[in-house]
Amino acid sequence: MKMITRDQVLQANIDLHTRLAEVYKETEPHYRPENQKRVEGILMELAKMAGNGSLLDIGCGMGFIIDIAKRHFRRITGIDITEAMLEKVNQKAETCEISVKVAEVERMPFPDASFDVATAYAVIHHLHALKPAFAEAFRVLKQGGYLYTDTDPNYYFWEAIRNLPEGKKYSPIVQREFDAVRYKDRELEEKFGIPPDMLCTAEILKHDSGGFKAEELEKLLYDIGFSEVKVFYEWYIGEAYVIHSADICDCAEQISRILNEQLPLTRHLFKYLRIIAQK
Repeated sequence: MKMITRDQVLQANIDLHTRLAEVYKETEPHYRPENQKRVEGILMELAKMAGNGSLLDIGCGMGFIIDIAKRHFRRITGIDITEAMLEKVNQKAETCEISVKVAEVERMPFPDASFDVATAYAVIHHLHALKPAFAEAFRVLKQGGYLYTDTDPNYYFWEAIRNLPEGKKYSPIVQREFDAVRYKDRELEEKFGIPPDMLCTAEILKHDSGGFKAEELEKLLYDIGFSEVKVFYEWYIGEAYVIHSADICDCAEQISRILNEQLPLTRHLFKYLRIIAQK
């Protein structure tokens, strides 16, 4: 396996997100109403636990988290390595002070214990290594503060998809996930001219390691010093279909609850992982 350096991963992410800055909302499912509603519920709970204080959004991009969080926090700071994305952040807010700056997650320009909450939405699979980033997030959090990450690939789902044989006929839902895992690089190349190796380098922990195992994330965060860590499985396969089907939409949460109750046997059915860790 070719060795990829941290600097190469950083540059690939800058190049990738500079190219995607104008079309990012078209390429990511974050902005779908059902997901925004889910994320807002999580941020509201975190704001309540943190006294609606300060939030650091790590890898803020064009402000997905900031747009939601500014309704619930008094001060928000966003950092990202891509200037083209930061230029898209809407810093206007009536009751929240918002600022953004170019900075790397492993070398954040803030004193110890600066923030009540740190978020990293769909970020950690873009890192070269997890431990330095998590340790830095731990450092800038106040005692009792919370780290929230979300929408990072679940290893067991990716493994299940990659083990499916090529050339078979699958349901539309399974085929869509199969194509997203196997051929996302080709899709971005065809639509936006993104070289496949750029995407794979920018998302090295997804493409080389196959995503993350919940049990390994939990251990790492405890080893760093977090006092309580919870890793959740999110978005079971077909959940969006259920939500948008009038005759069964009310069942979406019930299905999620049932599948979660059967863990770990059902862990391969969830696409993503979410972390809530308290310092």
